[in-house]
Amino acid sequence: MRNVLIFAGLVLALAAALAAALFLLVDPDDYREEIAQRVSATLGREVQLQGPLRLRLFPALALDLSDVVVGNPPGFPEAPDLARVGTASASVALWPLIRGNLEVGTVTLRDASLALVTSADGVHNLDGLLADPDEPSAREAAPDLARVSLAGLRFENVSLHVSDLGSEHRLQIRIDSLQMDAFRPDIPIPLRFRASLGNGHQDWLRDFSFEGTLDIAADLGRVRLDGWRAEFELPLAAARGEAQGSLEVDLSAAPPTLRFSALSSALHTDQQSLSFELGQPMALRLGEALAGQIDAAELGLNGQPLSISGDFALADSPRASLAVAGSVLDLRPFLAADGDIRAGQLSDASPEMDFSALVGPVLRLSLDLDRVIVDENLVLTEVAARAGLEGGVLTLAPLNARLLGGAFAGEVETDFTVVPPRTRIAPRLTGVQTSELVGLLSPAAPLRGLGELELDFQFSGLGREAILASLDGSGRFALDEGALLGVDLNRLIEEKLTVSTLSSVQEVFSGETPFRSLSGSIQAENGVFSLPDLQLQAERFVASGRGELDLAAGQLAYRLYLQLGEALIERLPRQLARATQGLIPLTIAGPLHRPVVRVDLVGIAEGALQRELQDRLFERHRPANDDAEDADADDGQEQRRARTSDLLLQGLRDRREREPPPDDPSDP
Repeated sequence: MRNVLIFAGLVLALAAALAAALFLLVDPDDYREEIAQRVSATLGREVQLQGPLRLRLFPALALDLSDVVVGNPPGFPEAPDLARVGTASASVALWPLIRGNLEVGTVTLRDASLALVTSADGVHNLDGLLADPDEPSAREAAPDLARVSLAGLRFENVSLHVSDLGSEHRLQIRIDSLQMDAFRPDIPIPLRFRASLGNGHQDWLRDFSFEGTLDIAADLGRVRLDGWRAEFELPLAAARGEAQGSLEVDLSAAPPTLRFSALSSALHTDQQSLSFELGQPMALRLGEALAGQIDAAELGLNGQPLSISGDFALADSPRASLAVAGSVLDLRPFLAADGDIRAGQLSDASPEMDFSALVGPVLRLSLDLDRVIVDENLVLTEVAARAGLEGGVLTLAPLNARLLGGAFAGEVETDFTVVPPRTRIAPRLTGVQTSELVGLLSPAAPLRGLGELELDFQFSGLGREAILASLDGSGRFALDEGALLGVDLNRLIEEKLTVSTLSSVQEVFSGETPFRSLSGSIQAENGVFSLPDLQLQAERFVASGRGELDLAAGQLAYRLYLQLGEALIERLPRQLARATQGLIPLTIAGPLHRPVVRVDLVGIAEGALQRELQDRLFERHRPANDDAEDADADDGQEQRRARTSDLLLQGLRDRREREPPPDDPSDP
C-alpha cells in the first residue's frame, strides 16, 4: 500500500510539473485560431476570439476570455450576432476534479448579449446548435449535481434579445447585475439581481430588484425560490410596485409546473393603488402558454377588497375567465384623472390615450357587486353583469343593476379599435328619477318624474363634451307624477289666458308644471334630442306637440297645444273661448332653467279660420228642412262671424307688431 501511495504521488508530481511547464512555456494566444476553429466546429457557428486569452493553473485551472463573437447560421444576414461577450472568466479546481468532483470557482460575465431570432419563414438561429439530439451520441444521462459545486456567479450588463422577424415582435431582458453565493445542490443559496424588461425602444419593466434564496435539486427536477421579495417600476403606467412570496418549479412534470405557495403584490401611482394576494396556493403550467387557475384570491382597488377566481393563460393572445365579487367598488379615484362624470365637470379624455393593449386579450368576466360608486350622484347597487373583451371590443351583456331609485337592465358595448372609442348603450330603465338621469349630462334638467325609458344610443369618446357632440339614437319614455321644470303653465293660464283678451303673451313663467303623465319618443342626433310626439296629462288640461333639447347648449324649444278642461274654458274671455274652443298653441323656448313662453296668436287665428270654414261647409250641405229651425240663429251667426274676423285681424296685427320674424337670429 505504501508503494502504491508513493507511485500515485510521483504521478501527481509529474503531472503538476508538466502543467507548470506548459503554463510557463505555452502562450494560449499562439493557438487562438485553432481553438476558435475547434469551438466553431463543435457549436456549428462561426466563433471569433478577438480579445486576448489568459490561462491560469494555480490555485485552480482558470481561463479568461474577452471580445468573443458567436455568429448566426446562413439565412440571418441582418440579424445581430447570436452572442457577444465582453469579458468572461471561470476556473476549475484540479485535485477535486481528479477525484470525480466538479468544483467551479466564481464565474463572471460582463458586457455580454445573446440574440434569439426567428426568421420570417419560422427558422430559429439556434436550430442545429451543437450535435443533433436525435443521434445516440447526443443523448444525455439524467443530470446529477450531487458532486458539483460553484463558488458563485457574477453577471454585469448582460442582455437577452428575442425577436421574430415575421411578426416584428421584440423582447429585451437586461440584467444590470446578478450575484449568487456559493452553490451546492439541495442547499438554499442567497440570490440577488437587478434587471429590466422592454422591447429595445422603451422599458415595460424597469429597476426590477430581486432578493431571495435559491434551492436547486441535484437532479434538476425541482427549483425553489423562498422568501423572495421584488421591487419594480412600470414606466408606461407611471407606477411602482412590489411583490413577495415563495414558489417552486417542478421540471419533472409534463408540462413543467410553477407552484406559488404564497404570493402578494401591489402597484402604486400618485392617486391609485392595486393589490393582489393569493388565499390558496396556485399552480401554473409552463407549456406553450403559461396557464393556471385561481381558486381564491383577493384583488384590492385603493384598499377595496374584491374576491377573484377563475382560470387564465398567458400566450400571444392572453385569455382569462374570471369571477369577481365584492361589497363596494368606488370608481371615483380612477375617473378623476379623466374628469368627474358630473355635469359641468366631466372633461374629455386625453386624445393620446392608447387602448391598443385591449386588442389582443380575450376576457370573460362575471361581476357581482353590492355597490358601484361612479359619482356621488350615480351609485349602482345589486350589480350583476357578464363582460367580455375580444378583438378590442368590450361587451357587458346582460347588465343589471339598481340606480337612481329604479332599475337598469340592458347591454353596453365599447369598441376600442377605433379612435376615439365608440360606445353603444341599450338600456331599459324603470322607476328611475328622470331629473337625476338627465342631470348627469346637463347642469339643468328640464323635467322631473319617475319614469320608464327604453333607449338605444351610440356615442364616441369618453368625456361629456365628446359624448354630447356625437350622441345618436332613439327610444321611448313614459313618466308619471312629475313636472316640467323651468315653466309654470298653470300660472300662464291663471294670470294671462283667463283674464286677458287676445293681446300677445311673451313672458317668463318660471317654476314648474306638475303632470300626471308624460310620454313620447326620443330621437338624438349629434347630441340634440328631438321629442316628436309629446303627450302630457295634467290636472286641468292636456297637452300634445313636439320639442327639442340641446343639452350641450343648455337650450330647449317646445311647441305645445294646450287642450283646456271644461272648467278652464268657461273662465276664458268669450272671444278667446270662441276662437280657440280651449285649444291654445304655445311655444316654449330658451335656456333650460328660464325659458320664454309665447301664445301663438297666428296659430289661434288659423284654428279659428279653419273652424269657420268648417261651419260654413256644414251649413251649405245641411238639409233644407233644417233651415227653418235655424232662422232665428242667423243674426247670431253673423255676429259671431264678424267677431271672428275682428279676432283674426287683431291677432295677425299684434303678431306682426310685437314679434320678430321666425328666422330672426335675435329671437330669444
